[in-house]
Amino acid sequence: MKKLLLYCLVVGIMISMIATFSLVGCKAKTTETVAETTAVAETTAVAETTAAPAKRFKIGAIVPTLDAQFWNRYYEFMKKGASELGVDLVCLNADNKADQQTKYIEDLVAQKVDGIILVPYWSSDKKALEDTKAANIPLIFTDCYSTVAPQDPNYPNYIAFIGPSDEDAGYRMGLALFEATEEGKDGKKYIGAVDGTPGTSVAIDRAKGLDKALAEHPEVVLVGRVNGNFVRDESMTAFESLYQGHPEIKGVWAANGGTATGVMTAIKNAGKVPGKDIMVVAMDLNPENVEAVKSGELLFDIGGHWLQGGFAMVMMFDYLNGLPLTPEQANVKLMLLPVTKDTVAQLEKDFPEGVPAYDFKAHSRFYTPSAPAASFEMKYSNQ
Repeated sequence: MKKLLLYCLVVGIMISMIATFSLVGCKAKTTETVAETTAVAETTAVAETTAAPAKRFKIGAIVPTLDAQFWNRYYEFMKKGASELGVDLVCLNADNKADQQTKYIEDLVAQKVDGIILVPYWSSDKKALEDTKAANIPLIFTDCYSTVAPQDPNYPNYIAFIGPSDEDAGYRMGLALFEATEEGKDGKKYIGAVDGTPGTSVAIDRAKGLDKALAEHPEVVLVGRVNGNFVRDESMTAFESLYQGHPEIKGVWAANGGTATGVMTAIKNAGKVPGKDIMVVAMDLNPENVEAVKSGELLFDIGGHWLQGGFAMVMMFDYLNGLPLTPEQANVKLMLLPVTKDTVAQLEKDFPEGVPAYDFKAHSRFYTPSAPAASFEMKYSNQ
């Protein structure tokens, strides 16, 4: 009996020891697994925030002019992106001259920049496509469409386009103008139009939008359209001539922000009050235009597409770091943000100084593998 009790006691102790060691082993294994998981998470987080490109790239850019608020904002946002991403940016100003644009394309190719971001005014897309293809330099067009689509097999180095939905913007500008324009004694609404640079897709598509709106509103009469070349002074002169011949005009469709500023100056020079005697609509959301909306001189503005330069910078940076763009990512048409006197306060609340919050590294797939698209559309927070 004593031997039996002793045997049971020994067996019990052994079982207890085995259980204890098993529990200790489980705890150790669990702790190790947690540590491994934490290490993986930390490594992933570091990979998303501290990755460095294999080299410091040089990207060239050409803008139509820096004698305009819109293109200055475009350049400043692009420059901010270059700084945050660690890129050397060479930005050249064509000064509204087609021959200067041609020369600068050749200059950037000769410099052997790693990529080129170009606004292809004056049909310069053809030269840019041929010269960059020969030099095997990646190319992105912004703002102005080419007849060649991005990633065309004949031009594999043309990797992307990003620009505004110009026709939609022109259409919405027209609708806003028609609604607010005073009727004449005959029940008709008489308007004039000041178009942008001839031959550019930007001017063509915005005008198409106006034509679409006109087709839907037979009560509106377009008495004439003149070319302001997207420039303030030219637009002022062009509208002065149009208005002298058609004093019945009560509304003006202006192709961009600088055009609208020139038109409003011409209206004042004629002894009239913009926003009261003659309604004006515009496109760009330049600071001076937003102020004009706030004061009531400008009826309607739409824009935000100056962001396209910075978006293109992210797309080019990622491509140069081995991250190609899908066909869907390669052709971006931005829907734009409208502003009226009723929405100016919301614009200023959501976008202080007109600039949205944008972290370039957070939108770069190189720095942040899970990054959203490089581009986004400005929207009001209360919508």
